[in-house]
Amino acid sequence: MKVGGIFSYFTRHRTIANLLLLLMLAAGAAAIPQMRAQFFPDSAVDDINISVTWQNAGPEDIDEGIVQILEPALLTVDGVSSSSASSREGRASIRLEFAPGTDIDAATEEVQLVLDSTSNLPSDAEDPEIRRGWPHPLPSSKCPL
Repeated sequence: MKVGGIFSYFTRHRTIANLLLLLMLAAGAAAIPQMRAQFFPDSAVDDINISVTWQNAGPEDIDEGIVQILEPALLTVDGVSSSSASSREGRASIRLEFAPGTDIDAATEEVQLVLDSTSNLPSDAEDPEIRRGWPHPLPSSKCPL
């Protein structure tokens, strides 16, 4: 009984199977320089973080005195797709996300203009700080002590 097919041919002629394996390995090694390898994809910073420090103020005061004043004004900046804000003791953080393709340099300037034009922040609060990108580490990198 004779069984046909490629597998039976290679089991009968092991030298040819090994030569084919070497040929495929050589072809793979020759193709490596032409491969485009990228470990981290290109990504643009599409968000801006604004933080304001107000010493000795509780989260409720921060929310009323800073976040509720700044966030609506910052939402008028062109290209803002979403925002999130957090209030904790002594600090307010507002994160603005922008639509893809938004000129972040121009958006940063516009955010600065909005912050400069806001004059009804508490007198004890420090000037707002602007940072491009999300400055906090990822939650998975936090380590309890």
